[in-house]
Amino acid sequence: MKSSTGFLKKYSLLILAIVLFFLLSVGIFSFNLYSSQQLSEDAAHINDSGKMRGLTQQNAKAILALAQELAAGEPIQTSQAQISESILGMDEVLTRIRYRAEQAQDAKELELLRRFEKSWGQLTLLGREVIDKQPEPAAVDALRGKSFATNVRQLQDLDDLTQHLEEGASARANQLKMVQAVAIALALGNFLFIVFYAFRSLARSDQVAFAAKRETEQILDTVREGLFLIDRDGTVGQQRSGQLESIFPRPLPPGCSFKAVLSPMVTPETLTSVDNYIGLLFNKRVKPSLIQSLNPLNRVEVAVPGKGASASAFLSFNFSPVREAGEKTVAHLLVSVVDVSQEVYLERELESAEARAKSEMNLLLGVLDNDPAVVAEFLDGTAERLNGLNTVLKDFDPREQNYRDVLNWVLRTIHGIKGEAAALRLGPIAQEAHAFEDVLMPMRHRELAGEDLIPVATGIGTMQQAIAQVRRITDRLGHYAAGAAVPEGEEAFNAGEDIHQTLNRIQRLAVTVAADLNKKVRVETSLAPIETLPDPIQRILREGLPQLVRNAIAHGIETDTERLAAGKSEEGLVRIELKQGDNGSIELIVTDDGRGIDVNKLRAALIESGRHSPEAVEKMADREVVAMIFQPGFSTAETVSDHAGRGFGLDVLFDLMREAGARLRISSTPRVATSFILQWSPAK
Repeated sequence: MKSSTGFLKKYSLLILAIVLFFLLSVGIFSFNLYSSQQLSEDAAHINDSGKMRGLTQQNAKAILALAQELAAGEPIQTSQAQISESILGMDEVLTRIRYRAEQAQDAKELELLRRFEKSWGQLTLLGREVIDKQPEPAAVDALRGKSFATNVRQLQDLDDLTQHLEEGASARANQLKMVQAVAIALALGNFLFIVFYAFRSLARSDQVAFAAKRETEQILDTVREGLFLIDRDGTVGQQRSGQLESIFPRPLPPGCSFKAVLSPMVTPETLTSVDNYIGLLFNKRVKPSLIQSLNPLNRVEVAVPGKGASASAFLSFNFSPVREAGEKTVAHLLVSVVDVSQEVYLERELESAEARAKSEMNLLLGVLDNDPAVVAEFLDGTAERLNGLNTVLKDFDPREQNYRDVLNWVLRTIHGIKGEAAALRLGPIAQEAHAFEDVLMPMRHRELAGEDLIPVATGIGTMQQAIAQVRRITDRLGHYAAGAAVPEGEEAFNAGEDIHQTLNRIQRLAVTVAADLNKKVRVETSLAPIETLPDPIQRILREGLPQLVRNAIAHGIETDTERLAAGKSEEGLVRIELKQGDNGSIELIVTDDGRGIDVNKLRAALIESGRHSPEAVEKMADREVVAMIFQPGFSTAETVSDHAGRGFGLDVLFDLMREAGARLRISSTPRVATSFILQWSPAK
């Protein structure tokens, strides 16, 4: 009891200072937490005000677009949907922001909201009359007039509201800064007192200092991290933790150069970044916390010697400046290194599992988004084509067949499957096909032998597994089995319905391709009333049309910047027309308003590809040069992507057209438009 009392008396000031420091820390933390919540609510409030402004503009643009579309006789569903979306969105935001204003009892904010709601309510009443049905022109004109009359006033009310909210948030932020500054000053003073008191106590007892040193050595021997010091020149210091040798893959003796030891383990670019980063840490004007994200060794893969060329480990280095007592300059850097290989491998496994789960979910959604009969027909047809490829490989005789012809046939088949799978949103099949093409394409540029058919057969097997995966999903979905059956008394095929379903898939494909290529594209269709659709044309629509649309977007439609520079709208246009003649002939036209076919660029690409000599290309007529785009493997794309660069899209189309007995014409005006016109006539 006396010992405890003596301890309390001896260290009463220190204990009081620590308790005060703890209370200050808790108070600062609590106040920061409360203030952070307030600032977060202010930010949400201001963000909602900005959303209201955006919704107001969206509504005004949609109303104007509705009036123009109605006057031009164009479809108005998109504009109606945008008006409905802005009304619903505004109702949600108004409810939220009004609730906050009432809770805060902010009279000015409530008044601004009342003014805005008064004018907005009038627009809402008029807007609801035009969004659920075919509106009357008079109703649309009234809505447009009201929008024009109130838009400026609404924007001013919202600007006033935003300014009021920002002023309130700014005042609260300034109050926070002042309170924080006072609290930090108190905490700092208290902390300095603790440090001074502890330092004086330690100075009185050499024995305590010796014990502390011994404990430090014990800590260095038992700590799990690898710890060591380096100076300004990168020289490794004498002290280090016991775990350093087991973590660091190379010997790191005292006095050696850290960068010299690190050099064979990382790339030259990483080593240069390490040198620059260490230089910044030794700069006393640079705060380490501000450049922490620049650390090139935060998580780095290093080569492990003696375990093969592919052996590597993942290490995480952390650099902390060490200053001499009473000085501002940085004397050393304390380097801590941790082996995070297991963590990295687990993260990769998790990412791989998430990717598989996402792929399977996308596949399920893709299956559900299509007609069951269409999916079943695609799976059966693809399986038949893959079995045909296997049969050709199995019966291949190099004395009678050419390796390159077989390879081109495989590439055409796989490219066609990829295009049809992409249109059906069957991602895993399209991805496997693209990966298969990555294997096949390099084979086109070398002499082939029998062993080269092994990866071809393996790729076909992988494609068959992807088909089997989709088939398992369709088999498990009971309603697909029911949907595939045709009810008694109904026709087994409705050409008009099938065409619309096909074009809907093509439109989704166009949106996906345009988004992947960072372009804006609109697809328009014009369909003649067709009672029956011949089988060859059905196949061209399923397999060939995706290739034409992809080609139009990837090669024809320009980027936003190019289109604006050419005086065009940002949004490109792809138009699909299907016509039927009196004699039963079918005409399919795909037109894009892009850059057109550049014959000079085609000539240069032919020479660069090595297919023809410059002299032979010079003698070709323009018509002959344009015809080369249908040759297998020929492409003008600068890089290979999921949608362009293989050179087999138009080859697939040409093969389908030849099998169907159709004719193809190309009409192209440079910098204006390109049309692919496919004509088919029934056999007489």
